Amino acid sequence: MEFHLHDEAPPASTAPTEYGDQSGEEFEAYSEKPTLGVPDNNVREATSAETLAVHGSPHITPPPGRDAEWSMTDQVIRNKERSEAAGYKKRELGVTWQNLTVEVLAAEAAVKENQFTQYNIIQLIQDWRRKPPLKAILQDSHGCVKPGEMLLVLGRPGSGCTTLLKMLANRREGYHSVHGDVSFGNMNSEEAAHYRGQIVMNTEEELFYPRLTVGQTMDFATKLKVPAHLPAETKSVHDYVAETKQFLLESMKIAHTADTKVGNEFVRGVSGGERKRVSIIECMATNGSIFTWDNSTRGLDASTALEWAKALRAMTNVMGITTIVTLYQAGNGIYNLFDKVLVLDEGKQIYYGPAASAKPFMEDLGFVYSDGANVGM
Repeated sequence: MEFHLHDEAPPASTAPTEYGDQSGEEFEAYSEKPTLGVPDNNVREATSAETLAVHGSPHITPPPGRDAEWSMTDQVIRNKERSEAAGYKKRELGVTWQNLTVEVLAAEAAVKENQFTQYNIIQLIQDWRRKPPLKAILQDSHGCVKPGEMLLVLGRPGSGCTTLLKMLANRREGYHSVHGDVSFGNMNSEEAAHYRGQIVMNTEEELFYPRLTVGQTMDFATKLKVPAHLPAETKSVHDYVAETKQFLLESMKIAHTADTKVGNEFVRGVSGGERKRVSIIECMATNGSIFTWDNSTRGLDASTALEWAKALRAMTNVMGITTIVTLYQAGNGIYNLFDKVLVLDEGKQIYYGPAASAKPFMEDLGFVYSDGANVGM
């Protein structure tokens, strides 16, 4: 966010969290288990400061409209109706977290100076006897995203956005310790690990088989998630794969690249922006319940990035999925599509609440909003 600090700043106010979830049939075994004690405030109906915003703020505005204005929204609705008519039950799953802290080894403990220090027996014994220095890259974060809601996580590089996203995607490898509670519906992280296909993460870096064409890549991705009951008027698995692949390619406007190699730094193929869009629709093909997107607008032009955000908004509304997006900066067109926003700085949570209330929250702290600036910059 682009603000300038005013001379006088009133004291900051914290924001409580909320929780909600509607599980599909696959998760009914966990429906009676206790959940985290987070108040259930409906952010999408919030019109006062009594929700997740600053208490007493006179600038609260209603949340943005839910009309994504995406050209293929009607097709998404038709696909959903066909799937439900065939007996496919949607699996809605929310995510909530409290007091989430992630620690890693400090740089001086993780890096050896040279090859001789690897065999310094005395130093190795001393390192073994004392606790290694740790650094908290995420501290006491809290929040909740219900099915059908979109959360935008904002922060500069190194602020902990990717770390938070990995925790919410249930990817805990590579960290020294993780403290706090993360619940996927009524499941903890260990139980949710059995449903990895429902919790999907799109990473910032793309990883493909570069010599496969875009069409072959999407054929493989679509075949992995063919439902047991095919939609009406779909005669075979081959027809379902072809229909789904064509819809996904058209959704990101890359149908013309179907016969072009994906490529990479060494194999000539589609452009960098088109490769990023292939990565996006490859994730969409999973039909997951929770989608996490790590700076997925990198390499996309402004128009394509807005179209991607509108597609997420439409699919979130229609399919009831849970969407969490991290961005380093977001224009107003993208920012206004989100229900909630979470701001991180050096691992600390600065704000969490309705997207419409973030600007007045900062202004109440004494920051001055520049006319014409984007809220999410």
